[in-house]
Amino acid sequence: MAKANADRLGVRLLMALKGFPLPAAFPTLAPYVEGVTASGLFEARLGKLMGREVHVHAPAYAADEIDDLCGTCTHIVFNSLSQLRRFGPEAKARGLSVGLRLNPGFSSADCLKYDPCCPDSRFGVMADEIEGDLGLVDGLHVHALCEGYADDFAGMVERLISLLGGSVFRELLPRLKWINLGGGEVICDSAFATPRAVAAVAALKALGRFEVMIEPSEYMVRYSGSLVAHVLDVIRRKEKDIAVLDVSASCHATDLLLFDMRADIVSPAQSDGGRRTVLGCVSCLAGDVIGEYRFAKPLETGDTVVIGGLGCYSFAQQSWFNGIRRPDVVLVSKAGGERVVLSWDWSDYLREFQ
Repeated sequence: MAKANADRLGVRLLMALKGFPLPAAFPTLAPYVEGVTASGLFEARLGKLMGREVHVHAPAYAADEIDDLCGTCTHIVFNSLSQLRRFGPEAKARGLSVGLRLNPGFSSADCLKYDPCCPDSRFGVMADEIEGDLGLVDGLHVHALCEGYADDFAGMVERLISLLGGSVFRELLPRLKWINLGGGEVICDSAFATPRAVAAVAALKALGRFEVMIEPSEYMVRYSGSLVAHVLDVIRRKEKDIAVLDVSASCHATDLLLFDMRADIVSPAQSDGGRRTVLGCVSCLAGDVIGEYRFAKPLETGDTVVIGGLGCYSFAQQSWFNGIRRPDVVLVSKAGGERVVLSWDWSDYLREFQ
């Protein structure tokens, strides 16, 4: 669906690695994307393993990273004019396509904490801050969405079009090679490529001869992964049951806590008439709770609970809170069956703190 929507919009599709740094899945992803985007040197090195374009952008780069980044990436985006002036000439001389991140001042996110264009945002240059020659710049990067649906996406593109009509971009537009519209799109939504969204991209393209790309992550892979938990104990209370699982949302599914998300329980079956059951975790954090559900049958010790919609970010953001063991990452395919591609043990835990 992500590729189909990208084609309908007329944009190139990249994959942001920050939520899915899993090389074992690169052969599956590669036919659908034209490259990856990375948030730093290590991710860029990882992304190069796919053998496609490697785009990198970060709030700032350290001086001792630039040489390696120039040898790893095909595209590099600078977040500020000062970093562009400092490192842009070397990147250009090394053959990279150089970009500048633009903050369009467009917000659609419900929560300021996750809004790239929130007040005092450190992400990107405001249009009225641009001074002097942009001769090093081949492309513009704009990322303003978080869980953005079609109207959010179209609104962002329309805002960008109005900004590009300003005099500061008059000399840049004719030689601009690409515009990256960033990520945060709910690209798996079957209704994403609406007439308004398609028209907005077409109007943007009409301003020059540049390519337009997007770099979603979460909604390309969210539903590709599940967390398998087991019931260690069930505490029977008067009004509800409390099931203690052998996992931790804080360690294994951070999005559930950070975004206050309601988990997608794949199994066991739920029922509106079932007994209320709280799914609690094994850590000592009082708030480490997955939520309250009603199941067709009361949970028992030893039962398995499968939590879906966790393909993105969950294993990328893991911590060792309480020393709880990280779950294995298992790649499942019809052709190859199940294959453990990431696994951790005591030596990994010990190494984190030595």
